[in-house]
Amino acid sequence: MGENVVAVPVMAAEGRRFTLRGWMVVVATIVSLFVVGVLGTWSASADYGGVDADGHWIDASGVVVASAPATVEALGHPSPLSVTLIVLVGVLGVLVPPTLARWGRERLGQTVRIAAVVALPVLTVATVLVFSVWESHVVLDQIQQHVLPVHAFPLSGTTITTGHITR
Repeated sequence: MGENVVAVPVMAAEGRRFTLRGWMVVVATIVSLFVVGVLGTWSASADYGGVDADGHWIDASGVVVASAPATVEALGHPSPLSVTLIVLVGVLGVLVPPTLARWGRERLGQTVRIAAVVALPVLTVATVLVFSVWESHVVLDQIQQHVLPVHAFPLSGTTITTGHITR
């Protein structure tokens, strides 16, 4: 009757530690590029005049002019700089950690990978916000106010085409 019963825990107190993998960085990079591509694409256009009932060219205020009035078409797409930065962060997040692990710096490699995963959404949000705010407040305002030439954000991916109305 003097038996000692020893209870063994069924589950260990410590589980496997979560580590970021390279494929997770690749997925985050692809999602970031997709979001920037979808939210960073827009277009706007305006004609600064037209044709009156007699077939004469008129400007935006209705005054008859000798030549065809101007037209502006703005096509916005993701900035080449932002796309390059997102791809660069993704590549560094995949390639640098294994290299550092071979040199005995595995913790530093994990830190680089975590920084890449955190930097990707930050870059995506910053790109979309800066681009959208600039384009909606400056370019679209210039188009609506009939300002020529229209100036896009210096590092944006905006293609502005000016021309003349055709019949």
